[in-house]
Amino acid sequence: MPHRAIFALAALALFLAIASAEAREDVRTGYAASDAVIANCFSAAERVVPRGRGRKAWVVRHADYCIRNGGRL
Repeated sequence: MPHRAIFALAALALFLAIASAEAREDVRTGYAASDAVIANCFSAAERVVPRGRGRKAWVVRHADYCIRNGGRL
């Protein structure tokens, strides 16, 4: 009897892992950009964001906006 419970828990864990991986995979298919566009957006964001505390987060935010808009900051 305990073997069946262990098997059922293992099967449930496997099912949940597969289901969550499929859900994550669906979320990640938002947009695709070339390496050149990504590099250009990060360099443009580096030029725009002033130096100071929390700068890295703002650079990433501006670069993400640029990439989502096809390379326009």
